[in-house]
Amino acid sequence: MKKVYINADDFGFSHGVNMAIYKGSTEGIVNSTSIMMNQSGTEEAIQLSKQMNHVSIGVHINLTNGIPLCLPNKVKNLVNSKGNFCCGFVKIMYRTMYLKRVRFQIWREIEAQIKAALNNDIALSHIDGHRHIQMIPMIYKIMVRLQKKYAIKRLRVINENIFKTWKDQHEIGGIKNGGVIKYAILTFLRFMAKAKSDIYFFSIIYTGNMNAEVLKKIKIPENYNGIEIMMHPGTPDVDKQNIDILSDKNIISKTRGIELLATLDKDCLKGINDD
Repeated sequence: MKKVYINADDFGFSHGVNMAIYKGSTEGIVNSTSIMMNQSGTEEAIQLSKQMNHVSIGVHINLTNGIPLCLPNKVKNLVNSKGNFCCGFVKIMYRTMYLKRVRFQIWREIEAQIKAALNNDIALSHIDGHRHIQMIPMIYKIMVRLQKKYAIKRLRVINENIFKTWKDQHEIGGIKNGGVIKYAILTFLRFMAKAKSDIYFFSIIYTGNMNAEVLKKIKIPENYNGIEIMMHPGTPDVDKQNIDILSDKNIISKTRGIELLATLDKDCLKGINDD
């Protein structure tokens, strides 16, 4: 039987996300999650993680939302005058290509987030990146080295095959939600970074649309040892009550509630090994 990781991203982002991930892990199919170490719900997530011994926990490296763990003067090319992260995916990618000092700052912040998790007695099984920043070639190289330094087993590689996804789902998905464009960019970056993994990744094409019907049609390719299915469960109604403290308003998207319901369907992955 091949390994199946149902990974809930953004653990620690907010109270609503934390409650959804905890519910998905105790009542549903979530068996893996990635924690953000610099968000409003981080402390709560750390405490919840101690009740989730059956769940693999990794660090969801965040360089785009909220406040860094490092002092602003240590990551000054990544923050604004208020000390908040100020770069999106494209700007970070550009700066890592041309500014060596930015690469040092990114190393510093990524390592700080890994250490923060370890210092809170979280046994790290994997690392990945918020907004998929781990696929930026220069950042991927940094994360590979830190993965080895801290003996972390898995590093997420976006290696989804769009044609297999379309075949298994019986439709050409990812057009309206921009999934195809995101797929093309991340596939190109994977090629440039020479990134490889024996774990197949699924959900780029259906990001924001990961309902139970999509999950039921997923199959693990023969040439991989397992699969990681990325989910973004949440409870938008809860987070709407604390919207002012959220570093990303996408947290209140109704699709997060739909993805929570999908993680509670224990029968949706029964045929995943039948490729």
